[in-house]
Amino acid sequence: SSDVCSSDLIDLALLKNRFTLSVDYYDNQSKDLLLFVPISSTYGYTTQYQNIGKSSNKGYEFQTSVVIASKPRGLNWNANFNIAFNTNRIEQLGRNQQLFYPAASWGVSGQPTDYIVKIGQPVGAMYGLVNDGFYSVNDFNYTNGVYTLKSGVVSNAGIIGVVQPGAVKYKDLNGDGIIDLNNDRTIIGNPTPKFTGGLNQQLSFKQWDFSLFVNFSYGNDVYNANKIELTNGYTANSNMLKLMEQRWKVVTPTGETAQWVSGNTVYGIAPDRLAALNANAKIWQPIKSSGAFYPSSWAIEDGSFLRFNNFTIGYSLPATKLLKTGISKLRIYFTANNFALITNYSGYDPEVSVRNNPLTPALDYSAYPKTRTFIFGINTTF
Repeated sequence: SSDVCSSDLIDLALLKNRFTLSVDYYDNQSKDLLLFVPISSTYGYTTQYQNIGKSSNKGYEFQTSVVIASKPRGLNWNANFNIAFNTNRIEQLGRNQQLFYPAASWGVSGQPTDYIVKIGQPVGAMYGLVNDGFYSVNDFNYTNGVYTLKSGVVSNAGIIGVVQPGAVKYKDLNGDGIIDLNNDRTIIGNPTPKFTGGLNQQLSFKQWDFSLFVNFSYGNDVYNANKIELTNGYTANSNMLKLMEQRWKVVTPTGETAQWVSGNTVYGIAPDRLAALNANAKIWQPIKSSGAFYPSSWAIEDGSFLRFNNFTIGYSLPATKLLKTGISKLRIYFTANNFALITNYSGYDPEVSVRNNPLTPALDYSAYPKTRTFIFGINTTF
């Protein structure tokens, strides 16, 4: 069930309704949400579905409309703008339950969870390791062609296997010197935007008409699993994203093997030569273990965007030119849908969520981009 408290804070109209403004506040409390919660094993089961969850959505909505110009035989221009600020929060789970983890949203068998449901956090909070660049030759001792991790340097061995120069590095959140899933994961992303909105404009001038609609979102995160899938070496000889051209290299331009692993031992050319080979490296070498699919902050991207959703331009022939045609009105128009997108997101489209599970939103994994269409047409009235 849902209890909604909404109040109109401002309803304003000025200049004979040429300018209107509406400001609303809402507090939506959703309760009795169906959750799979742990119960005492004395009942014969360890879990049970119960209508016990509770979440809240609070925020403000602003809407305004403006008549910018109004000339019966000249320029007419109307604009409508809206913006909404929403805060989402999990208020209650099962009895004595503070959090739980939905099943992994994608990946190989044994993939760790990548979302968390926790009281006080938003629905769909992304969960994982925190990236900290990659290991350099300075993190290792070098003796007789062998690289050994220096004492005091944090080890990722429990995640990626053998640690070597150029391997991905994660932050040691609990300070024990070892990266592990139990102690070094945290919330790394929030799918809820800080605000969303849109602007619709309609213009006409003599026989011409124009309309433009844009919408935007700011402050929401997207979990780009494609970056993890297409930058690892879990499958030998697989293709990768272009950004991996700047990876840590283990082969010299002349074809000499510069670094390799045998068993648990890392071999390689001298540190000065290996460092020079990778002086321009921007990203780690591909991960080959199952840890290649583990969720991390590197895959969480800013999903803010400004989308030009629709643009239409039309021309209506003057009635005097249609008198002998039997047509009372003829309009020629061109429409472009989804014709431009401004965003820093590296994937196809930041407006993405490939799973139906509301607990794992904003996941981009093999999603097909939105269609861009261009339409030319004629409207006639006889």
